Amino acid sequence: MLRALLLSTLAGSASLALADVTTLTLTSGSSINVSATLSTPVGSDSDSDSSPVTGEIIIELDSYGNPAAITLHNFAVVVTQTLDLDFSFGFFGSVSTDVTNATANYASEEPAGPVGVALDTTFYFPSILTDLAGTGTATGNILFVGSINETFNLADFSPFETDFAGSVGVSGDTVTLSGSIEFSGSSEIMTGVTMSIVGTLTIDASGPVPEDCPADWNADGTLDFFDVQGFLAAFSAGDQRADLVDDNLFNFFDVQAFLAAFSAGCP
Repeated sequence: MLRALLLSTLAGSASLALADVTTLTLTSGSSINVSATLSTPVGSDSDSDSSPVTGEIIIELDSYGNPAAITLHNFAVVVTQTLDLDFSFGFFGSVSTDVTNATANYASEEPAGPVGVALDTTFYFPSILTDLAGTGTATGNILFVGSINETFNLADFSPFETDFAGSVGVSGDTVTLSGSIEFSGSSEIMTGVTMSIVGTLTIDASGPVPEDCPADWNADGTLDFFDVQGFLAAFSAGDQRADLVDDNLFNFFDVQAFLAAFSAGCP
């Protein structure tokens, strides 16, 4: 009777794919480094600056024991300090720029990957679509241009496609990830004056291994007939794993707990 009840529940449910995503928080080692070139009628000059960053990255591993593939779902990075960039053209003038409230975000509605995780734990995502946001101000004076007092938007420098390379590992109940995202873009901040930027976003992040899913009996990432079959075999054999209510008994309440978990799906 218990077998019939479980199989009838399965018959009324489609196979459920699990989304074992985890949210990793950027740690203190994360940073952004930016180099910019300002091109004007009197020449070009470059400057660079860096800042710590905060934020999170959402990933999914095919296995949280020995991962062989990784999927990128999202990332959102916040630059915590003002980026100061100064450009000098000698006798012809100078310009100072400040960039505030800068962010970098994953710009696709679809996940990227999965891509393979090599034996040395490294991975590589090509052509990740990325958006920049934030506000910049440019002030100064340049011969043939005149006085400059402009506000520009970092969104005008993006979106752009960039590569994301790094490594990922699991130790106990913690997932760690490190990697770098290279970016570049350009925009005219006023007539005749163009800024080009290149930079590197360095990510160090960690977060929890997703919670176990009791209904995914064979831990293959899908809820289907084989999970029901595995639970029934364990239940019939008096396997302690099938005592889902943890009362040292094997009865209808364990079956009820499995049915509830199966119907609810997994995180």
